[in-house]
Amino acid sequence: MADVSHRVTAYAGGAKYEVLIGRAILADALRREEVGSYERVAVIASARVYDLHREYLEESLGALGGRSCLILMDDRELNKSYAAAGRFLDQFIEIGMNRKSAVIGVGGGVVGDFAGYCAGVYMRGIPIIHVSTTLLAMVDSSIGGKVAVNLSVGKNIVGLFHQPSLVVSDTRFLDTLPDIEFRNGLTEALKHGLIGERKTLRMLERNDMDSIKHEDRILGLVARSVSFKSKIVQRDERERDVRAILNFGHTVGHAIESFMEYRGVSHGGAVATGIQVMVGISRRLGLISGADADRANRIIASYGLMLEKQACDLDGVIKHMEYDKKNFGDSAKFVLLKGLGNPIINQRIPLNMLREVMAEVIC
Repeated sequence: MADVSHRVTAYAGGAKYEVLIGRAILADALRREEVGSYERVAVIASARVYDLHREYLEESLGALGGRSCLILMDDRELNKSYAAAGRFLDQFIEIGMNRKSAVIGVGGGVVGDFAGYCAGVYMRGIPIIHVSTTLLAMVDSSIGGKVAVNLSVGKNIVGLFHQPSLVVSDTRFLDTLPDIEFRNGLTEALKHGLIGERKTLRMLERNDMDSIKHEDRILGLVARSVSFKSKIVQRDERERDVRAILNFGHTVGHAIESFMEYRGVSHGGAVATGIQVMVGISRRLGLISGADADRANRIIASYGLMLEKQACDLDGVIKHMEYDKKNFGDSAKFVLLKGLGNPIINQRIPLNMLREVMAEVIC
């Protein structure tokens, strides 16, 4: 039996669930009593992950017996659409899913968002179990219950809060994770470091792209991020107040992704660029020192997290911020830093300053 290295209990909206973190723990996790109570289980899995880990997945999913049905999906962001969700929900009907059924999402952030959304709307909500296979999903997206799909005008426009019943972060899947996707996860971990998880910030400073991948360091990095984020969500599940700090860097990042139609740009690269913009604006406004801004930017540069500078349509990117759920009316709200580890929310920024800093960082 594989050992769970870290176990975090998360609370949100009256719900309680466990986050299991360890190596080769999936089969044991699926043998848990609460998983055995589901009459039918739809397993929505990344086709890419399935191809890379077919034997391990089939062996682990065998713990579900004959109750499961595997549905593969192309896990590119452009496939996380409202129309695609409708097709998957039709398949739920075809395989006999009912109110006593559950969905298991096996993949990264895209699969987790998509599977969680499908579970949340099917028959007014059935349980979702997240099996995280990317660092990004492990440190961030699998925690907190925010699930959504995209419309043509922007990312995560249609969604809901649907807390998981269980989260399984099995680091065996990270063995085949490309560096670009590993960086996506490091960007979210860095975000946590900059808004308050100081041990993560120090760990990132003391390591590099090679040394950070040591098993014990990764397990610790995931556990700290899960604990940090889950405590924030416990205080503010519906993002009415403090949870908004988790959007640091994401307003600009999501706008870049939407403007680029999710092609040729990584989520981590877009968010790291958004973080650089917010750090730059915080510095211009005198909220953080030059030394703190340089410290944040050095970490981003040392891991190669940011997008390469390129000719760009800044007005086009800014236009896409209008569709971001973190904006209200004609004014954009941003999360800034008043010193490292001290985020402040709902900060209005003059459009000319936003454009100037974006030009410095992006173009």
